[in-house]
Amino acid sequence: MNYDLLKTILVVGIGASIFSTAVIQKIKEQLKSKTWLFFITIVVSFGIGICFSLCFSDLSFVDSIWVGLSTWVGADAIYKTFEDKIFTKFSDMDNTNDVVIDRDDIE
Repeated sequence: MNYDLLKTILVVGIGASIFSTAVIQKIKEQLKSKTWLFFITIVVSFGIGICFSLCFSDLSFVDSIWVGLSTWVGADAIYKTFEDKIFTKFSDMDNTNDVVIDRDDIE
């Protein structure tokens, strides 16, 4: 199993989920009938997930479809499910001490 690809798909899906949630909320406010809401949310989530993935990552189109699915399901919830088992927790990462930025313009 390619854990790096899975992690990339979920992280991109988290970013796309933020936009998808905002757009779907605006659509809900404008709809008079909730009949087609389920199908509209699927189309919007997949559309935003695929477009976001193709624009802001080097994932292939097939992987972008998986981003769309994770955007619809909720990438954040999926990531938190796998966080302890596969990935390093964000809170356990200590990369901030390794980065040193030298600036010449400050005296």
